[in-house]
Amino acid sequence: MKRRAVSPLNRAKGLISAGDLPAVIAELQRAVAATPEWHAAVVALGRAWLKAGEPDRAIEVLAPVVPRAGVHRKRAEEGIRAAERMKRLDRAPTEYVRHLFDQFSDDYDRAMVRDLHYRAPAVLRSLADMLFGAPAAGFDILDLGCGTGRAGELFRPLARRMTGVDVSQRMIACARAKDISDELTAADLDIFLARSRRRFDLLIAADTLVYFGDLSRIFRGARARLRPGGWFLFTVEKQPESGFALGPKRRYRHSAEYLRTAAAKAGLESMGILDCAPRIESGEPVQGLAVALHRYG
Repeated sequence: MKRRAVSPLNRAKGLISAGDLPAVIAELQRAVAATPEWHAAVVALGRAWLKAGEPDRAIEVLAPVVPRAGVHRKRAEEGIRAAERMKRLDRAPTEYVRHLFDQFSDDYDRAMVRDLHYRAPAVLRSLADMLFGAPAAGFDILDLGCGTGRAGELFRPLARRMTGVDVSQRMIACARAKDISDELTAADLDIFLARSRRRFDLLIAADTLVYFGDLSRIFRGARARLRPGGWFLFTVEKQPESGFALGPKRRYRHSAEYLRTAAAKAGLESMGILDCAPRIESGEPVQGLAVALHRYG
């Protein structure tokens, strides 16, 4: 029985070094389906789900084997503890977001328009028009979570230079094929903001900050990357109560009060927070906020 599972498991090990996490999980699922009692494969699958930022799935896979995993019990228990820690984070794990959008990249544009009536980039462009009128192309723009470049397409006419950053290499590849941005970087957003030494006139983040609960680090990084007088425009999902909370779709929601307070602490002034619907889910508009923050000094 174990022999049938060896090939998928060996292929999964090779794919790990290539960074192809969706394929790794698929191969390990085949290995486990072929030989459910092969605890090495079960533990590897659980830890792969953990690497993908799916703690509930990791626990679901690992918990049943702990009492009978033998030499693999310690690794299973360590995986469960890591999953429990992950569930207490105040942001979506980087690997989860990367895994999500790597999977989604090939069909992203069509699915977002067809299924979700995705409007976050258009909402931000309308907000920019309200703030700036119709300026000549003169902004150095940083698109945070640029994805396939949908926001970049709308903001390119305002840009002297367009830079995009996204955690997903596959989304970056799709954006590069459109030839919209002057520069594209695959990186975690808060790390990019903290480490870059570049300055910009305008930062945009269309439906990106929903993967962060605590935005204090993002706001500090945004201020550091903005020139004096620069703007940060973004959308979030709306939290009716104060603070922020993780919603049922594993995206965070933020209240207007939280956004104003966190921005002020980072040295950014809220110049407008408007209700909007960045997309539609299950036939209903998602309640969101379009936000304009300004750096004065």
